[in-house]
Amino acid sequence: MILPDKIIRSRRRTLSISIDPFGRLIVRAPLRCGEERIFAFLREKESWIVRQKEKTKGAGLRLPPESLDGYRFLLMGKECVIRLYDGTRVRYDENAREVFLPRENSRERLVKWLKENARRILSAICARRASEMGASYPSLSVTSAKTRWGSCSYNDALHFSFRLLYAPVEVIDYVAVHELSHTFYKNHGKAFWAAVEKYVPDYKKKRAWLKENTLLMEIF
Repeated sequence: MILPDKIIRSRRRTLSISIDPFGRLIVRAPLRCGEERIFAFLREKESWIVRQKEKTKGAGLRLPPESLDGYRFLLMGKECVIRLYDGTRVRYDENAREVFLPRENSRERLVKWLKENARRILSAICARRASEMGASYPSLSVTSAKTRWGSCSYNDALHFSFRLLYAPVEVIDYVAVHELSHTFYKNHGKAFWAAVEKYVPDYKKKRAWLKENTLLMEIF
């Protein structure tokens, strides 16, 4: 029996299914659609579901398993692999692209390490870009946001998701410039985009990368 990973109900009239890049089966159903009807629909589409899931396996994109040993993910836009070991601190071999992670509380330790590095890298980029742009901001924080890569509050405080660390450095730089531009313009009008383009001429390419890789925000 095929079970859905997620059922999304809304004011729609028909049933639909999709397989996301992680291989998860998503069902979209009308508000009053019963489970019996949903599972009958899944049985009808079983062969299609199996084929699509096989395609996602070939793509190599997957959510972290319970044990992180051997798990591959993007760090600064490049693939790296996790190695669990019996040490007490997180170590990173940049040449081998390996993150050595203590076995105990491995996931929590990794997230803490990612946040620390995200803060360090983003602080340096924002300080440099702010100097170039003549911008100022009272604070910079790194969050666990899954819906926004970055944001700028009403008082110009900058906030970035630690998951931005998965992106290539040039994309991280674009997000920094984007949020710093909001210290001048609190909207996405022509003046705002002109400010962004002044410092990141190919910003559309960077925006496209973020849109194409939105699912990375679900990792860790």
